[in-house]
Amino acid sequence: MDLDQTHRAPEQIARFVEEAHTDVLNNVPQKATLRIEAIESVTPCVTGAGDDVAVCVVRCVEGTAQLGMVFQHPGPTAGPGTAAAAFVLTAIEWCGRQVEQLDTVHSGKVTLTGAGAATLPKRDVLNSVPLH
Repeated sequence: MDLDQTHRAPEQIARFVEEAHTDVLNNVPQKATLRIEAIESVTPCVTGAGDDVAVCVVRCVEGTAQLGMVFQHPGPTAGPGTAAAAFVLTAIEWCGRQVEQLDTVHSGKVTLTGAGAATLPKRDVLNSVPLH
């Protein structure tokens, strides 16, 4: 199967998620905060069977964002008893090349995959969420 960097197979995404949420050397959960600076493209899922894909320019304002990390956007409907939307970081481009992480104060182009990714607004802040 030949997939480009922005559309990864579900099994690749699951592997990225597992690897990204733990600092292997110290067994410490990883955290990151991203601020969306611009939305470059959005591919909404029209069949209901898959996830939306959003390509955004972001700035990492805290921590180190890694491939596979899950980020949350509370949105206007989130509240007590309501689950926030979750997005998997499936691609990172920094200085024109694909990388596996984006450090604090750096900006890059990222691909976020998940239900509702097509509704992400500019200037929104996304926080990573613990896997377990």
